[in-house]
Amino acid sequence: ENYIMRTSVFAFVLLAGASVADAFTGAPILGMRHSATAAASPRLRSAPVMQASSGSEEVSRRASLLTAFGLLLGAAVPAPAAAAGPTATFAVNTADGVKGDVVIELFADAAPQTVAAFTKYAKEGLYDGTAFHRVNKFIKKAVLVGGDPFTKEEKFCLEKIKGGSGAPACSDGDGYGKDGFFSSAKRTSADDSKKTRGLWDKGGPAGWRTDGLSEVKLEPEFALPIPAGSIVMRRFARPNSAGSQFMICLGDMNVEMGGQFAAFGKVTAGMDLLEKIAGVETYKSQAALFFPRDDKKLPVSWSAWDLPITRQGIDKITVN
Repeated sequence: ENYIMRTSVFAFVLLAGASVADAFTGAPILGMRHSATAAASPRLRSAPVMQASSGSEEVSRRASLLTAFGLLLGAAVPAPAAAAGPTATFAVNTADGVKGDVVIELFADAAPQTVAAFTKYAKEGLYDGTAFHRVNKFIKKAVLVGGDPFTKEEKFCLEKIKGGSGAPACSDGDGYGKDGFFSSAKRTSADDSKKTRGLWDKGGPAGWRTDGLSEVKLEPEFALPIPAGSIVMRRFARPNSAGSQFMICLGDMNVEMGGQFAAFGKVTAGMDLLEKIAGVETYKSQAALFFPRDDKKLPVSWSAWDLPITRQGIDKITVN
């Protein structure tokens, strides 16, 4: 379609160029005939630059003028822009004053099921009011983990699977409380809920679990590499165990995740905000950050000291 459009424009340019060239030479270029009358004209003889000494030279000169004019106008016609893919905008708002938008290009062609699931959760509001609940650093690499609805500062309940016994798992909210931090060796908070923080890493969409009984199963789309700036769905022991949780990689994570996690987008704006979040003070979480594998290579785990002491909030995720 783009080729047809540009070919049509170029044909129009050639016709326009022919008219202009006719005006300069006084002879019809499209007919490519030398006019003896024009050649004998005193006016043309007085302008030797425009006079052809022979029929072949005049044709050559006119063809060159036509080509140059066509190329000049053709270059001025911009190529049609490629259709932009979907993007996700993270409205970041942390207790440390880091505030702004992080924009992520989504790879809907390469990871269609993963992008569809992420988009569904975003449009349902599952990510609204959540937070990055793990900020893990290893040498020069960093990974931010988010997407757990138990990190909302309001009550959230994860419905049990169909036929499951007992009440749904519910948080009280206030993982950090209104002051935006929890108690540590440096300061004390009176409004945070340790019970809520005990549920972090366990939250997801309705009917999701990390084991084989989960009603939510996201088929693996592990083909893409995972360079710095990638966003991947967080999986657990099974390859199809991803729920709503995601990880944003601030360093190249191909060694730890390549071929084992679904990369489905890359950061195109706001990396500076993520770098600031990666520098916050952290405390010990319940378990180390583990990168499971399905091949025979040894899985990698990073330190459990990755729980941000201050809230690294995400007000909303919007997919366009």
